[in-house]
Amino acid sequence: RPLDPVSWQNGGIPTKDDVDPVTQVNDPRKREILEALATLDWAKLTNQQRIDLLRVYGVTFNRLCRPDSAQRQELLARFDPLYPAKGRELNAELCQLLVYLEAPSAPAKTMKLLAGAPTQEEQIDYVRALRIQSGGWTPELRKEYFSWFLKAANYKGGNSLAGFFRNMKNDALATLTADERTALAPILSAQPAAQAVAVAPPRPFVKKWTMEELLPLVEKNMMGRDYDRGRAMFAAANCFACHRFAGEGGSFGPDLSGLAGRFSNRDLLESVVEPSKVISDQYQAVVIRTTDGRTITGRIINLQGDRMTVNTDMLNPGQGGSVGVRSGDIEAMQPSSTSMMPQGLLDTMNQDEVLDLLAFLLSRGERESSLFRR
Repeated sequence: RPLDPVSWQNGGIPTKDDVDPVTQVNDPRKREILEALATLDWAKLTNQQRIDLLRVYGVTFNRLCRPDSAQRQELLARFDPLYPAKGRELNAELCQLLVYLEAPSAPAKTMKLLAGAPTQEEQIDYVRALRIQSGGWTPELRKEYFSWFLKAANYKGGNSLAGFFRNMKNDALATLTADERTALAPILSAQPAAQAVAVAPPRPFVKKWTMEELLPLVEKNMMGRDYDRGRAMFAAANCFACHRFAGEGGSFGPDLSGLAGRFSNRDLLESVVEPSKVISDQYQAVVIRTTDGRTITGRIINLQGDRMTVNTDMLNPGQGGSVGVRSGDIEAMQPSSTSMMPQGLLDTMNQDEVLDLLAFLLSRGERESSLFRR
């Protein structure tokens, strides 16, 4: 039987009912493939090779059915201790495999990763995988899991996003017992509240960085950087809330994925340290003075008829951060000389954190970039 669309589009590992266990469980090709894969030394593989290895397991189980009991135990013994690993992409693949193998540890480990995941894309990876996990849950973990859907109702995506979330939640509901449904009833029946974009917790001030201090460091110390710390700093500075980068993040600001091909190290550094020095026309804010004495500063995000909508808060692109203005109420309007990108984004970071963040930006999000080789 073919996989359901959600499984097929998100990794290819089948659920329990996707294949016929009677006709395929003893296929000799599966045993030969698993024995060959078991000879690969995880410690000697690159990050991408590890991801590829896990995907081969997924294709094997997709085509040749579930492992038998002995094979399942061998796989759990090999991969359960490796999870969580270093890196979002690798964790997504490990999570999917361990849930498929019904690892009892999967819910606790994955919910901890979910709590610290800075982007909605990473969170969706974990929640989607856990939707079919029936064992290993505690009442508190179940509450945390289903509470996520209330928060995710405010996430941004295509027209099908809400439907995918609904399907994921329905799959998870199917794993609950009657008692669990009763205990979770207040959460399951709750209605989501409108929220602003989730922001990272505040960090303590370190120092006021300047171009004169940072430029020599960037020119000499950009090799051997730390990918995961760079991504963490991108999240800590709330960059994911506004910017798309390597397939993750918001869309209010420009997509930063191609920075490395368009900016030198100096230009990139300057755009972060002095964001108002050069402002793109495409993302420039305006200053509006109204006939009733108000001053509104923000970016025009919608213009319809004689009415415009101005976003005044990059971290709150919804109704809470938007102001409607009628053209007849505008006394004067001019481009703003101040970027909507906040000043001092680097001032809560130490030297290594700043350099790791810049390396992350220059790498196009590629973990295997030469910037991270030690």
